[in-house]
Amino acid sequence: MKQRMIKAGVLLLGLMVIFTIISRAAYDISTAEVSTKKPEPQTFTPDVSARGTVAGRKEIAVSTVENLRVGSVHVMEGQAVEAGQLLFEVDLQDLMEKMKEKQQELYLLDLQIRGAAESAAFSEKSRQLTLAQVQEDYNRTAARENAAVDAALAELQQAQEAYQNYLSGAGAGEENSVPPGADQPGFGQTASDPSGSVPPDPGRTAEGLLAVVQEKQAVYDQAVQNRDESLYQAQKALDSANLGTAKDYSAEQSQITRGQKEEEIAKLQALIDTQGRVTAPVRGMVTGIGVKAGSATTGGGDILLSDLSGGASLTVTFPEEMRKYVREGTSAVVTAENPQPGQQAAMERVTIQTIADNSMYGNGASGMDAGTASETQPGGGFTVTVHVSSEHFSAGEAAALKVEAQVSDYASCVPAEALHLMSGNQYYVNVAEKRSTILGEEWVVRQVNVELLEKNEKYAAVEGISSGQEVVTESSRTLEDGSRVKVDHETD
Repeated sequence: MKQRMIKAGVLLLGLMVIFTIISRAAYDISTAEVSTKKPEPQTFTPDVSARGTVAGRKEIAVSTVENLRVGSVHVMEGQAVEAGQLLFEVDLQDLMEKMKEKQQELYLLDLQIRGAAESAAFSEKSRQLTLAQVQEDYNRTAARENAAVDAALAELQQAQEAYQNYLSGAGAGEENSVPPGADQPGFGQTASDPSGSVPPDPGRTAEGLLAVVQEKQAVYDQAVQNRDESLYQAQKALDSANLGTAKDYSAEQSQITRGQKEEEIAKLQALIDTQGRVTAPVRGMVTGIGVKAGSATTGGGDILLSDLSGGASLTVTFPEEMRKYVREGTSAVVTAENPQPGQQAAMERVTIQTIADNSMYGNGASGMDAGTASETQPGGGFTVTVHVSSEHFSAGEAAALKVEAQVSDYASCVPAEALHLMSGNQYYVNVAEKRSTILGEEWVVRQVNVELLEKNEKYAAVEGISSGQEVVTESSRTLEDGSRVKVDHETD
């Protein structure tokens, strides 16, 4: 019995040892191995430099007559060119065809101008003839209608005179009086009454004479009305003839178009004189090419050049964390990167005068004061443009801008790989600390928030940790707050 108990105890002890070994192995497998390093003081000498390409301070567009076929292009983007250097050539055959078309268009315009002038002269002559005819019609109508009114007026006046004479007593003894001419042979004889007796005249009564006056008055009034209406219609015709026609400006428009065609022909002729060669007007660098062999010229920016005649500029891009070193008044040095063999690299000192933040990326120093400009870019970077002398630097030349940043000393610095970004501008580090457990002391990770003061390629200066803490720099797996770890310098 005793031996059985001893055997059982030994077996139990063996099982405990085995389970302990297994659990220890499982613990070792599940526990991350880390390397740590304590914060230490560092001196930061930041390398605030960036590279760019020298260009002119302003950009100009080089173009020629539009819609000409390009024969060949002799430059590429980023290439430095001298004034008068060949940029591209247009196809001579296409150029001559365009010249012929423009000359034909000019000839057609001349015909249009001549036709418009002849048409205007004919229209004016026709208008004058019509005006003369209408004036003659008016004069004839006035003479005819005035004669009719005068005749009607004369008859009215005779009737009125006879009526007035009758009323004044001239007809009181009419029956006993001898009518004028009664003593003449044959007076009173008619074809039906050859005896010569005078028949009674019913019109010699007052009523009859008044009726005659009224009749003549009506005839006169109608004649006046007819005259007024006829003269009104004749005057309307005369007024219409005097108005003439609206002025035709087609000749003036054709003259303007003709002037434009002459300018186009002059440009084509100038291009023909150079055999279709388009050259650089100034010394500079090619910043854009809008044509290629076989394409058509646009008449706008066929070739874009940065003009060095007004000075040169260098534009570089910095990451956002370098912004604190780039301040107004900060000194910088521009150095050429690829000097000619046997020549010393050009160098020029510049001063950053203005820093301007914009929401959108711009094109260097456009609109800025002489010296520099800065603009933010999407993604957190910003650009700085400084003006340099075109005597020392050439267009298209690679150069570096180095800002003279101040040296800083920091007491608490950790390796750059130990710094982790939580969100936004919030950073943290993993600190390994010893804790007592039922299995003894073990290392546990605690995430500590820190403030980033400065950073370079190797170190990060931070606040929020002490010099004696063990900061995790490497880990075999992803760590979380509270994760158990094995520190490499205690593994053995």
